[in-house]
Amino acid sequence: MFKKVVIPLIAAILLAVTLSGTALAAEGDHPELLKARGEVIAVDPAAGKFRIEKSDGTVLTFFVNEDTNYRGLESLAEMQVGWKAGVAAREDKDGKSWAVLVIAGDTSNFNQVRGKVIDVNTSAGKFAIETPDGTEMRFFVDEKTRYGGQISSLEELEVGIGAGVVYTEHGEGKLIAVGLIAGSAPELIKAKGEVTAVDANLGKFEIVTGDGTRMRFFVDEKTRYQGQLSSLKEMQVGWQAGVTAKEGDDGKPIAVLVIAGIRPETIRAEGIIVGVDAAAGKFRLEKGDGTILIFFVNENTSYKGQVEGIRDLEKGMRAGVGGYEDQEGNLIARAVVAGYPQHERPELIRDQGTIKTVSPGAGKFQLEKSDGSVLTVYVDDQTSYRGQVDGFADLEKGMRAGFAGYIDQDGKIVARVVAAGYPSADRPDRERPSRERPAPEEDSLLDDRTRAPIS
Repeated sequence: MFKKVVIPLIAAILLAVTLSGTALAAEGDHPELLKARGEVIAVDPAAGKFRIEKSDGTVLTFFVNEDTNYRGLESLAEMQVGWKAGVAAREDKDGKSWAVLVIAGDTSNFNQVRGKVIDVNTSAGKFAIETPDGTEMRFFVDEKTRYGGQISSLEELEVGIGAGVVYTEHGEGKLIAVGLIAGSAPELIKAKGEVTAVDANLGKFEIVTGDGTRMRFFVDEKTRYQGQLSSLKEMQVGWQAGVTAKEGDDGKPIAVLVIAGIRPETIRAEGIIVGVDAAAGKFRLEKGDGTILIFFVNENTSYKGQVEGIRDLEKGMRAGVGGYEDQEGNLIARAVVAGYPQHERPELIRDQGTIKTVSPGAGKFQLEKSDGSVLTVYVDDQTSYRGQVDGFADLEKGMRAGFAGYIDQDGKIVARVVAAGYPSADRPDRERPSRERPAPEEDSLLDDRTRAPIS
């Protein structure tokens, strides 16, 4: 019982308070690692892999092995669809992402808040914080409270330091801290401007900010670099630089992070989307003159219009893209505005029933409705899946299914979302190891999320 309580608590603390980077950074400074966070949408312990969906809709697949470390769970077998997860991974020569660290857990039963500690009463086992909006909140600790950051007990908590709290509320309104992470962070100096001087031998450089202020920074062995350089020796006068620094013991500003390089020229394009590969994070745009451009997206890409992420992009949508060309010659989208003009937007169709036939070769299935009528529904590479299925290959005759889609120019019904599975009473008595999602209830086969792809 203790383990069942502790593991979700640790996961909640790490996810709610430190997943933004602290927990991963605690494992060491590894700039070569891919770091991502999102919702777990598929788990396959037998194959040693799982998938998460990031907030921008990007889906990433990670593999685990004996070198993978876990926080909040002891193995991949404990992971569940719907949990929040943070991952640090290393990509091999074949392009597979191998998880070095996995932080995961169910945070739905917990609340979280951050603020500054304003009172500590160790004898009463309680403390208080003031949130950024000025609200005062008082929390109690018990033997199950877990600590992190620069403290390992309530006795080490000090007034004035920052704290993140994961808590539950008891029936009488008492707030119990299940996780408390606190500590004093050094005040950071942030600046950006043009590099005007570099002295790699003395470990220093200068920039001039937009308002004409000249600022000098020093680097040490802990300074991290991003952009077009991996050390101060590669920095050049005339480059644009962004610097995050802290004050050293001698008062000198020591750069913690330096991002520098030649500012890429902005590329703008408009046209029709003619292809989308969400897994690879790219799409194709055909301009008015027939030229086709391939744009890649990343965690910094923003979306507007009728889309919130790359998974919402569809062939035939009109799109405007602003981006730049990276050092490898790839076009990187900074902003994507896409959608159907009002008169071209397909009407949303939603229906449900029982799968009558599945035709893998034709990429379609037949759905028999409760009134006996039969619909033929097609899928494509933009169709997403919910319930007990991860893809078209998982659909089976007899499953309950619902879909949301539209009628294309040829009069065919094309599904954008398919939710399918066996209700509990009808589920076959055989193992389904790769489908750990709960069976969809008949009335909930299609929820509000099915509206997203084409609304």
